[in-house]
Amino acid sequence: MVDMRGYAIKVHRSLLQRDLMAGIPTIGLMLLMILSVVFLYVLRIWFMIAPIVVLYLIMRHLTAKDPWLMEIVIDNITQKDIYIP
Repeated sequence: MVDMRGYAIKVHRSLLQRDLMAGIPTIGLMLLMILSVVFLYVLRIWFMIAPIVVLYLIMRHLTAKDPWLMEIVIDNITQKDIYIP
């Protein structure tokens, strides 16, 4: 057997952190971009700029504390309900 005590390897912090685009997770940014394209360009509802910006700021604030929060919320929303009789 090989004695592994004292064995250490340097791991860069960037390998352990989550990839964020514009400060929020990629899936959250894509959902926000889809909403903005639909409301602003397709439906021509220009007053939706303010709620989209507010949603972005909320996502960014929540992601600053926990980078995995958006993924956990989306997983819980899309999870099938199992009813056990």
